[in-house]
Amino acid sequence: MLRAELKRRRQLAEHTVYECPACQTRSIGEQRCSDCNTFARGIGLGGNCPDCDAVVLLADLFGEEVLALH
Repeated sequence: MLRAELKRRRQLAEHTVYECPACQTRSIGEQRCSDCNTFARGIGLGGNCPDCDAVVLLADLFGEEVLALH
């Protein structure tokens, strides 16, 4: 449901977490790895941690089960 709403608003890409297959660097909204210059794969929705600015997945915080319910 969240994914569909973000897609409807044309904001899905800017909330998608990408992970580089070569170095495992995560980024939000940027599909090309800034370290390796390779294309990363989308691994889910997420954002930056407000405390440490690390990239986190919603699934890591809430679990896949909770996200699937909404």
